[in-house]
Order: sequence, then C-alpha cells, then structure tokens
Amino acid sequence: MNKWEAYNALKEDELINSHLPETRLMTEENLMELLTKYGAVILKPAAGSAGRGIITISSEGNERLMVQVKLTKKVVTRDDLFSYLTREILKGFAQYIDSGEVNKILSETYIVQHRIPLMEIDHRPFDIRVMVQRKSETPWKVTGKLAKLANYGFVITNVNLGATILPVETTVQRSSLQNLSLQSLLSELDQVALRAVERLQYNYPGIRVIGFDMCFDTQGKVWIIEANNSPHDNIFLQLEDKTMYETMQSYK
Repeated sequence: MNKWEAYNALKEDELINSHLPETRLMTEENLMELLTKYGAVILKPAAGSAGRGIITISSEGNERLMVQVKLTKKVVTRDDLFSYLTREILKGFAQYIDSGEVNKILSETYIVQHRIPLMEIDHRPFDIRVMVQRKSETPWKVTGKLAKLANYGFVITNVNLGATILPVETTVQRSSLQNLSLQSLLSELDQVALRAVERLQYNYPGIRVIGFDMCFDTQGKVWIIEANNSPHDNIFLQLEDKTMYETMQSYK
C-alpha cells in the first residue's frame, strides 16, 4: 500500500474524502496548481517511510517560495522552483531535466499534497498516530493513540528526526484546542479512523492493522494525513503508560 494508492482508495468514501488533504501525482503543473490554491504543500515519496525524502514548500510572497528539507531552508523564485527541486534535491533525476521525462519520473515516485496547518505547541507542530486493529473476523478497534511533537525547527513529526512522543490528551490540552471538548475531539478522531479503515478493507481485504497519521488543524477539524499498513508500534513504549502497547500486542 503506497501513499497514492491509499489516498485513492480512501477518497472513494465521500465522508472520508472531506477529511483528506488534496493530493496529486507530482508534476510541475500539479505542484504549481496546488501551491497557487493553498500556499503550502508537502512532497512525499509515494512509497517512502520514516520521513525520508519529504520536502515542504510554502509561499513567502512576491513570487518567492521557501523550500525546506529537514532543517535546510532555501528561498527560490516561483519560476525556478521546479528546476531547483529536480537539480538540487531530486538529484537522481537530474539527467531527465532536458529530456522531457522529468514529469513522468517524478509522478511515478512522488506525490504533492496540500500541507494542512497543524496545531502547534511552542511553535512545534504535532500530529497524531492512531492505531486501528482487528483479529480475524472481528470488528476493527482503535487500540492506541499518541501525539508526535516535531523537533525544534522541523515542520514534520517523524520520530527519527527527533519528534517527542506524548499522550494525546496532554498534547491537545496544551494547544489552542484546549477550549474545545477533548472528549468530542478524540471521539471524532476514532470515528474517522474506523470509517477510513473499513474503506481500505475493500481494497486490501487481508489487512489487520493500519496506523493512521492524523491531525487537527487550527480550527479543530480532523484530517487524515496518510495511512500505513506496516506501522511501528514500538513508539508506544515511549509513553509512560504501556497499556496501549500491551493491547496492540494482544492483536498479533
């Protein structure tokens, strides 16, 4: 299950589609259209994991764009963006710049996605890992949730880049969502995840576990960033309470 396939499976459900950031195959035209529409995008390898190869781009005004890879930032003009990405970041594809094949190569490798404005704590964005599991012929169940708080200076929340693992409840209460009902926020998170996994089951009938990366935007709306069918549950060991980890192990 790569990110593009999972996105296309999920968007078939009208309700779930309203919780998905718009996502397209990476071409110059698609990149520019989404940047114009949203002002901020994220590029991901369709089959990537652990935050490798992720690039964020946001508008700085006056046709200037900020490109960030991990902690490295570069301001480029809109006209130079695509060639910069190809030449300086996607170095393995540089040979295709003049051949007319670059769009084909990139679209088979990368997706471009509307970058949701994540909630933050002390200027550090966070998202939420939601684990959904089932045993053979049993209903799906949310077996664990945790928050991943991005390392200082980073805009992505991957653990291998130094993200801090926190209980979801503590994280939400420390954010500007603290004035909203915690119970309602977490209930909607679970409901969206359970409906989404049922949609994925149509396309992948053998799945038994999905780890959703989800988030609340600054208005408290729930979004599904991506779905992982081989999620690492050992990150739950970083929580002081090991109950969720133990529950997950009982489903194996």
